Amino acid sequence: MRDYDAIVTYSRNEKRAWKSLRSCLYELDDELKWPAIEAIGRLMKHWWENGDQKKVREYMRGLFWLLNDESGGIGWTSAQQIAEIICQIPEMADPYGTMVIDRTLGEPPLVGSGLWAIGRLGKLLEGRIDLFERMILDTFDTQDTQTLGLAAWATGHARFTAALPYLEPLTDRLETVRIFIRGVFLDNPLGVWAEHSIKQLQSG
Repeated sequence: MRDYDAIVTYSRNEKRAWKSLRSCLYELDDELKWPAIEAIGRLMKHWWENGDQKKVREYMRGLFWLLNDESGGIGWTSAQQIAEIICQIPEMADPYGTMVIDRTLGEPPLVGSGLWAIGRLGKLLEGRIDLFERMILDTFDTQDTQTLGLAAWATGHARFTAALPYLEPLTDRLETVRIFIRGVFLDNPLGVWAEHSIKQLQSG
């Protein structure tokens, strides 16, 4: 139900609630998984503002560890959590905002997660992502519609103008792409995502 205040209160007072919240990150049901990502961002903000910054940093380091080959696993929702936490605690954008790009866009299974993180961070990355230009533009070199939709949406929100030549060929595409944006699942044709981003980039 996305009653995040109640979730934060319950997780603060009941350790089993925090464990249950994290278990939702592995759900196949997006209606559970994505709100859990948002809830964790708000819980981290609560901890941060109440003096438990060390706990937040430790959790963040754990998320990055899961994006590391040496972890032995794949952090399927790590990039999304990192982005959501940064949005709730903007002072963590440096250095974690660019680190999440570096750790995901070079790994094929994590490209979609990395693109979503770029889109969610949006203007928080402005002026920080030029060093990753080639990595970001390379994500358009795919036949996967979902990846293209995420790339289109992400580059528009991050004001990544280098993507304009890559967006224009997508404007006639009709395949539907679903993206979770601030508590809502939005379904649009790929061409619509591209057109929205073009408008954002051309408007400055």
